[in-house]
Amino acid sequence: MKIYYPDRRSLTVLRVAVTAVALILIAAAKIFIKIYVLMLVLSIFFAAAAIAVIAVYLPLYFSNLSYHADENGIKKCTGVFFKKSQTIKYSSIQYSTTVQTPFSRITGLNFLVFYVYGGTFTMFFLRYDDMQEILKISGNYYSEVE
Repeated sequence: MKIYYPDRRSLTVLRVAVTAVALILIAAAKIFIKIYVLMLVLSIFFAAAAIAVIAVYLPLYFSNLSYHADENGIKKCTGVFFKKSQTIKYSSIQYSTTVQTPFSRITGLNFLVFYVYGGTFTMFFLRYDDMQEILKISGNYYSEVE
């Protein structure tokens, strides 16, 4: 059995994105809200929410996210406050989709979606090489056109 963990570089990318969104919301509050007290309260709320997501939620999510692959199927273990696991067999996979962002080899924002009977099985934040390896193991590998 092989265990796959999310790419840590995607954690950094998500932290930067949350920080950027929080700064944009704070700037919008300062520009559009003329009541000083309300603007200050909203700015503090946006900053506190961003810090909570960056410092607490995302590290907990990434530390609990793992994928266990063996010869029969894949099991996804995730959850921050409540643990959840999801298992699929390779024989139940109808087809797969890969989602790659620009510079996905650098950022680690690779997603693998397996369409199985009755739903989907999504694997988040995989390294590019891990994603290709899982596709080969599952029998859904395709060769990219160069």
